[in-house]
Amino acid sequence: MRICTPHCGLSPETTSGGETYERELLVRLGRAGVQLDIILARGRRHPEGVPSWTVHRFPIARGLRWYVAPFVVPRAIQRVWKSARFDLLRVHSLRYIGPSALWARRHYGLDVPVVSHHHHLDPSPFNRVIEKRVVEGSDRVVVGSEFARRQLQAELGTRVDHVSVVYYGVDPAFEPRQPRTDLLERYGLRNRPVVLFLGGLKPRKNLFLLLDVWRQVVSRNPGARLVVAGGGALLEPLRGRVSRLGLDGHVVFTGYVPENDKVDHFNLADVFLFPSAMEGFGLSVAEAMSVGLPVVTSDRGSLPELVVEGQGGFLCPPEQADAFAERLLQLLGDAALREKFGWANRERVDRLFRWSRCVDETRKVYQDAIEAWRHRPGRRP
Repeated sequence: MRICTPHCGLSPETTSGGETYERELLVRLGRAGVQLDIILARGRRHPEGVPSWTVHRFPIARGLRWYVAPFVVPRAIQRVWKSARFDLLRVHSLRYIGPSALWARRHYGLDVPVVSHHHHLDPSPFNRVIEKRVVEGSDRVVVGSEFARRQLQAELGTRVDHVSVVYYGVDPAFEPRQPRTDLLERYGLRNRPVVLFLGGLKPRKNLFLLLDVWRQVVSRNPGARLVVAGGGALLEPLRGRVSRLGLDGHVVFTGYVPENDKVDHFNLADVFLFPSAMEGFGLSVAEAMSVGLPVVTSDRGSLPELVVEGQGGFLCPPEQADAFAERLLQLLGDAALREKFGWANRERVDRLFRWSRCVDETRKVYQDAIEAWRHRPGRRP
């Protein structure tokens, strides 16, 4: 199987969950023997030495914008097609790559199916103009949750009979460990209850509610610390709100956390807190579960598919700070419950959310799409 996959980015140190998914999936597909023709802008970093990868370059030096893609992506796909007759054209983003891939297939007469990957829909007036057409024009679509599948049908009114749910994966390296002494000292966490948020500091993560929650928690458990691990545009506004709420000393901002340090940051915590109002999967939540942490998270988007209410954590409405605070205080005060939830979460990840399963199911979608394309009615032999 040979696949062409144009890309916006596959950085080894990305802070984007979607880009992390792409990188980890494609690395493992390459290790499994799938031949991948990856197209990236000049200068965009990617993992080195991955077997079965051939990296091609767009004639641009920066990452793609969706409105620029139609001017560079189709011709790049054609160049790859001329040098290597791939079996499938892969779309990693409905908005950024989808229109260009469908147009390239039609304009250049590429005899291949198109399989699109999709995470979730953000509010946009273009969704019914772009995303809907790409979904309907794709031979198969892969999403990371039942929620993402339902959202396509509900918000776009598109067919979903060709949409397959394949849950993302978590590396087994996300495992319980002893907390690193240097990190405990750096953040002032020794002998303190610790609640962790880890992720990009962006608006849909609902981070200002996070601080409202924490004000209630420290009023009843002043020794507890909230660690906000990650970087992003909201870092300084969040610092300012901490001061205005009188939470200085009760909240620790780590800044950007390198990929190799994420496991150790998860292992600083007693509870993982994730109030995001919109996730197509929720990779950070699955990673925390793999480390054996109980989770208090939002009851929206895909998150109820990851965390089982009352078995691995608690689900709360993303606008109700009181509900989050009560559940956090309950877990911080009950070590046995934390342990029970944590081990249940780890078992659930082993059963449903490992990369080996994700790779196998994704390959099957690709193979089915290729076979259906080759045997479609009216195709010339």
